[in-house]
Amino acid sequence: MKFLHFLALSSTLLASTVVYAEDEAYTEEASYSHVKAKHHEEGNLYIVGKGLVTLGDDFTEEATDTEPEAKLKGDTGAGVGIDLGYRIGYGFAVEFDFAYAHTDVKRSVEGEETVTAGADYYSYGIDLIYGYHIDEENVLFGKIGWEIEKEEISDYDISGTNDGFAYAVGLEHAFTEHWAFVGEYEGTLIDGPRGASLFAGASYTF
Repeated sequence: MKFLHFLALSSTLLASTVVYAEDEAYTEEASYSHVKAKHHEEGNLYIVGKGLVTLGDDFTEEATDTEPEAKLKGDTGAGVGIDLGYRIGYGFAVEFDFAYAHTDVKRSVEGEETVTAGADYYSYGIDLIYGYHIDEENVLFGKIGWEIEKEEISDYDISGTNDGFAYAVGLEHAFTEHWAFVGEYEGTLIDGPRGASLFAGASYTF
């Protein structure tokens, strides 16, 4: 399912890019809007601070020689994130990001009582972003990148690092020359009980 979400997002971004390229007049107008946009007037370097909510997911731990198969189910969690980005032109930008989230994970084994434990997730990533300017203040954007995620569930003796593709879509609304509101949905192809995330926060352009 995560792979299908990834393909759908990639196809949407590709289609948007093709339509955008075919209309030269509109491209010039959008480029002019990009230059005039309030949050782009001062420079290309920006930082985003945001809160996040994890949506949870189901994950199956395969049986080993000493442990039976277990089902893990992540609850809704919360955390914080920060992005450091640089706009490279023509609607594109590069971002380095970090996020921390805490949630509860239920572990079920057939024939045993379900138990719940706290889980901590630390993620680092690099993303390529494309922003489509709806108007001077609003930008619809998509991201694709690579993420490294560290998972810690001490009560289950789980401690490990995974990596994989990450993808996101969101909206940025500028309300001053430097400040903008950012809302974002993010998913990854990393399997685990954390699941996708919703972000909301503010960006500052230097």
